[in-house]
Amino acid sequence: MNYLREMNAFVDWFETNPLDAMTQALWFHLMAINNKCNWPEWFAVANLTLQAKLGADKKTIIKQRNVLVQKGLIAYKNQGRVAGRYKMLSVGARMGGNIPPNMPPNEGLTVDIGGIIPPKCPPTLEPILEPIREPNLVPLYKLNKTKTKQKDIYTIFQHWNTQQICNHDKLTPRQHELIKARLDEGCPVEELLAAIDNYAAVVHGDQYYWTHKWRLDEFLQRGMDKFKSASESRTNFLKDQSKAPAFVILSAAKDLVCKILFRKRKILHFVQYDILFFLELEYFPAS
Repeated sequence: MNYLREMNAFVDWFETNPLDAMTQALWFHLMAINNKCNWPEWFAVANLTLQAKLGADKKTIIKQRNVLVQKGLIAYKNQGRVAGRYKMLSVGARMGGNIPPNMPPNEGLTVDIGGIIPPKCPPTLEPILEPIREPNLVPLYKLNKTKTKQKDIYTIFQHWNTQQICNHDKLTPRQHELIKARLDEGCPVEELLAAIDNYAAVVHGDQYYWTHKWRLDEFLQRGMDKFKSASESRTNFLKDQSKAPAFVILSAAKDLVCKILFRKRKILHFVQYDILFFLELEYFPAS
C-alpha cells in the first residue's frame, strides 16, 4: 500500500462522502500506525491508544470505528479482552487513481498538494520506514504480567461494588490509575480486598461511629491505610471502646509500659518482658 497515494485518495474521496472530523482523524491515525508497522495486512491497536491520540472516550472510538467499517474504509476483528485487529482497505484502489497497479509506489506521481513533483521522485520522498512502536502501540494485554494485573484491577473494582458502599457504573481512568499504582507499590491483591472488606464492615456496622462513604478513588488515596488491619480498623472506630477485644487492650498496655520503661531507662529488657508477661497473666488469664 502506498502511503501518499492513500492519503490523497482519501482526501478526494471524502469531498463527496462527508465524514465527521473525529471519524477522519481516526482514519488518519490508523493509517499512520499501519505505516509505522511497515504495512502488515492486519495490525492490533488498543482502544486506550486511540483514546489517547484522539482525546476521546471508548464509546466515541467505537462509534467512529463502526462508521469507517460501514463506509468500507477499514475492516475490524473484535478480539475480546485483548486489543482489536484492524485492516486498512485501499481507498486508492476504489478511486481508480492514475497509478498503474504494478508501478513502484513513487513513480508516475506528477501532482501533489503543495506543488509539482517530478515524474520520478527521489527515494527520499517516501522512505521505507522501519517498524516504530509507540509506547502504547503494542497492546500491553499480550504480556502475561500485564494481563494478570489488568485482571486484578477489574477484580478489585468489582469487589468494591459488591460491598454496596458507593457503587460505580464503570471503572474510570482515575480509579484504574490508582489501583494500578497500589499494585505497582507491591500491595497484594488480597490486602486490597481485605481493606475494602474492613471498610465495608465499619461503614455498615451499627457499633461503629464512622459513617462517611468514600468513592473508590477517595478510599485508595485517603482511607486504605486506615483499614488495612481488621483488628485496628474495627477497634479504632467503635462507639464504645470498652467493647474492644482483650488482645487489643493488652497490646496497648504493652506499648504504654514499654514507652515508660525505655524513657526511665531503669531496668533491662528481660525485666521489661517479665512485667509484660505478668500483666498478661494478671489481667487476661487463659480461659
